[in-house]
Amino acid sequence: MSTGLLRSWDVGTARPPSRRAGAVIGLAQLPLRPLLSLLTRPTWIGTENLPATGAVIACGNHQGPLDAFAYGHLLQASGLAPRFLAKEAMFRVPVLGTALRLARQIPVRRGSSRGTDALDDAREALGRGELLMLFPEGTYTRDPQLWPMQARLGAARLALDTGAPLLPLAGWGGRRLWPVGSPLPHPGPGRRFEMRVGQPYTVAHEEGETTHQAALRVTADLMARIAALLGEIRGERPPAVLHDGRRDDHRPEIGRPQRGYRAVRQR
Repeated sequence: MSTGLLRSWDVGTARPPSRRAGAVIGLAQLPLRPLLSLLTRPTWIGTENLPATGAVIACGNHQGPLDAFAYGHLLQASGLAPRFLAKEAMFRVPVLGTALRLARQIPVRRGSSRGTDALDDAREALGRGELLMLFPEGTYTRDPQLWPMQARLGAARLALDTGAPLLPLAGWGGRRLWPVGSPLPHPGPGRRFEMRVGQPYTVAHEEGETTHQAALRVTADLMARIAALLGEIRGERPPAVLHDGRRDDHRPEIGRPQRGYRAVRQR
């Protein structure tokens, strides 16, 4: 068996410790990866940009429930075990929550006194040279044309604090394959998931900037890079100003009620 194949499936010592997935993911990938390949028929472009070692903060757009599986598939198959930052509510789901904890994923507790715990856990993981996977928008995009929204500042703050490089990713096709609100995927002819991997880059404070100003600037630049990658997939130009989800009536991530919101289906 080739070294590349051993590394992809995380066999033995083919990966360095910081890229090992652990027993839970190691077992789960046996049925999941073939299933995801059949479901999504993925196309991955730019995988040569994935760093084999060292701390990395991977950030992708978020369109629906398939995204976590699709990004995880890309990274795991490329020999990099991702540590996801996921909503704390997911850790309370029977069976799933236990699996997430055993897989060493990181819960994000929004709106509580423990809201900073996720960033602390993330810094520790980066200190061990691991790869974090974040969805900076914090929820599924509500842009009418499914472009990325303006994002939260967590990824930028981690990059500024730790010096770990940011790695922009973009995916397209997940909303058709697994519509928001559906309990199951909807595979069909012509439906596939395409992903692009951008080049990793480091960020730093500019002269005279406050920490908050730096985080705002880095976040805006990060989301512009992700939108540009998505534009390459779609063959379209992304909007000059990304959608501001803070102005939406429908904000499920913080529990605001739905008022006149109509879900947008991907073309």
